[in-house]
Amino acid sequence: MGKNRVAQFRLQRGMTSSQLAVAVGVSRQSLHAIETGEQIPKVYLAISIANVLGVEVGELFPEESEERYRIEVDLGGSGSFRACLAEINGQTVIRKSSPAGFGSVAAPADAIVRLESSGYEIESVLGRSGMFLDGCDPVLGIISARSVERLGSFRVRWFYGSNRDSLDRLRNGLTHCALVHDDAGSLGDEITNMSSLVCVPFGQWELALCVLPGNPKRIVSLDDLTRKDVKVALREEGSGVRHFLQGALGELGGDLSLLEGSRIFQDHYRVAAAVSLGLCDAGVVPVSVAEAQGLEYVSVGVHQSWLMFSKDGFEIANAGGLFDLVSSRSFAKELGTLGGYQLVG
Repeated sequence: MGKNRVAQFRLQRGMTSSQLAVAVGVSRQSLHAIETGEQIPKVYLAISIANVLGVEVGELFPEESEERYRIEVDLGGSGSFRACLAEINGQTVIRKSSPAGFGSVAAPADAIVRLESSGYEIESVLGRSGMFLDGCDPVLGIISARSVERLGSFRVRWFYGSNRDSLDRLRNGLTHCALVHDDAGSLGDEITNMSSLVCVPFGQWELALCVLPGNPKRIVSLDDLTRKDVKVALREEGSGVRHFLQGALGELGGDLSLLEGSRIFQDHYRVAAAVSLGLCDAGVVPVSVAEAQGLEYVSVGVHQSWLMFSKDGFEIANAGGLFDLVSSRSFAKELGTLGGYQLVG
């Protein structure tokens, strides 16, 4: 963000440097250093300046050297793809825009990127995302959609991922926030030990053992999943629900290896769809997913979820208005339409 147009837009708005500095909470000297390119603002401060001036962050800071880009795509292929851009820890991170779960629509693109065998080229920049969220909780889709309506230029992009994948991306600087979930006893210890991250308790969601309407195989408990005539749809390694199911079967004296003809799917929606289409007889998903798919279900447990932020990510979320959004009455009302979900904290 060395070259910028802060002074240009400030003057267009008829503001003095002192007025803008007061509005964004910095000294006039600091603002001067930002305007002249001597100081690169933290992302949350850049967002605040853009909000006060009523422009996109990308309009204020349009120039990025290629060295400051980081791409999350295997460079072995070639061709153009739609991408989302966001600044994470001082770098612009490029991530492929893809559907967040089965049957959903890919996020709007911030850029078109062309891959070559030796590297990549930004063919066009259309915008910029305020922050990236990773996780498998369906509520992230609501947050992403509402950010476009309520937060102006601060757009939140959701990328689907298991607990393990989401936390790995957070540790590797590819996302601002990972929503993780599990029973509090097992995951709570792991989260407590992540001193470099900011942990925000977020929600509780009910887990459902889902089956076809009419329950043709009379599956009424997790113990029934070990029957030889029952095919189970499982989540992949590293997912919270898979960890839950492994623990639950362990308490019953078994494990996942006893599940005959089980198949692995990459998200909750695919698990529910596999049951709905008759590819599998049962699966464990959030209640909201089971209800959306029109499946019968039995409640089998409750998971706690946490929003895990990098320190910069937490500042960005706060400055961008994310916490105001999730604590609003309208958000709570919409969340009430998701079966088995409750905000905490």
